[in-house]
Amino acid sequence: MADSAFLWGVATSAYQIEGAADNDWTDWERRDRLKVRDERCGAGSGHRERWRSDFDLIPSVGANAYRLSIERSIIEPEPGFFSEEALAFERRRVDVLGRLGIEPVVTLHHYTHPRWFWAHDGWEDPGSVAAFRRYAAVVADALGPRVRVWVTLNEPIVFLLGGYLGGLIPPGRRSFAAAARALEHLLRAHTEAAAALKERIPGCRVGIAHNMLDFAPDRRTSAFDRRLAHAGERLYNLALLEGVAQGRLEWSFPGEGRVRIDARDLPGASDFVGVNYYSRVHIRFRGVPGAVGQFLYRDPESRGLTDTGWEIHPHGFDRVLRQAEQAGRPVLVTENGIATRNDGLRRDFLREHALVLAHRLAAGAPIQGYFYWSLLDNFEWLEGFRPRFGLFEVDYATYARRRRPSADLFAELGRQFTRGAGSRSSAAART
Repeated sequence: MADSAFLWGVATSAYQIEGAADNDWTDWERRDRLKVRDERCGAGSGHRERWRSDFDLIPSVGANAYRLSIERSIIEPEPGFFSEEALAFERRRVDVLGRLGIEPVVTLHHYTHPRWFWAHDGWEDPGSVAAFRRYAAVVADALGPRVRVWVTLNEPIVFLLGGYLGGLIPPGRRSFAAAARALEHLLRAHTEAAAALKERIPGCRVGIAHNMLDFAPDRRTSAFDRRLAHAGERLYNLALLEGVAQGRLEWSFPGEGRVRIDARDLPGASDFVGVNYYSRVHIRFRGVPGAVGQFLYRDPESRGLTDTGWEIHPHGFDRVLRQAEQAGRPVLVTENGIATRNDGLRRDFLREHALVLAHRLAAGAPIQGYFYWSLLDNFEWLEGFRPRFGLFEVDYATYARRRRPSADLFAELGRQFTRGAGSRSSAAART
């Protein structure tokens, strides 16, 4: 991404592996504990005290890149006040990655917010845009040219659906109008943050990590299911991509509302499209006010569902990559992974998705990197600690790490993908 090397990496987010932050999620867990399976994040995977030894694991799995996030509630505990101690801590971490030969890819917003952020309507407040630019500028000044690839926002559509429409995560709203206002401000926050980053780090690359699903009608003979699946795909996958490509987007939620957003600065602020892909979803029309459709995971190919109940569907990876390419930007696979205690299933998942990736690259797709989710088992938001995504298992009683056999396969695949396009397809099929 930042140079000609293909980025082969692993990904984490600060709160999920570090915990220990007084932010909106810790408050949410205390107030709505049953919504997170009666579990609290606490110290997460114990990473904050073990980050140096965890960083040593990254090159051991053949990775040349690491996607990590910054916890804003620690960096900016009060509005406009930035902790020099916290910034120095992040500088040390990025410096260590450099010494290990690992390209850092830094995410500025991965779901969590400082407590104070919601005192003035959060993302519905136009002032949230300037505040996010200020935060991005301070972090950029602290980390400087050590970081050449930045993700401003992780999965903004998922955040809006969960936080502003479903009421499942902070801020717990259920309003399409509020979600639409927040979307407009999130997109503006991205463009303003990108400008601040590029002013301070000329030549850096900036993008959004966009969660994408493969959509299918639950009943293929139902015209209603087909239409609703198409509408879901436009809402979830395509609207943001069209905004990046064209500088305008239409965001529509069946039965709730529709909004057109002028995002004329978005194309110039987006150097790549980040794709987070995990599964396919099946849509069934219900026609009930407030619940037009059902969002279902099926197992029609008898591969087995993951521990999060998601379908394993490598073909959908090909489909969403093709959609992302239509935005006319390079693509980074910023997340792709599986929650399972069956490491053989994880190895199959890696092989099959690597084969899709290799075929897209052989076809000339502008894909410049791949990040597996995740380096470590972690706190999976509403699912708690039950899902196991890591190449390294975490014993939550002792925080001991244990390397899974899939880490060896990941390393072998990495050698092939960073070596060159000529050997990728055969290597992915062979390993």
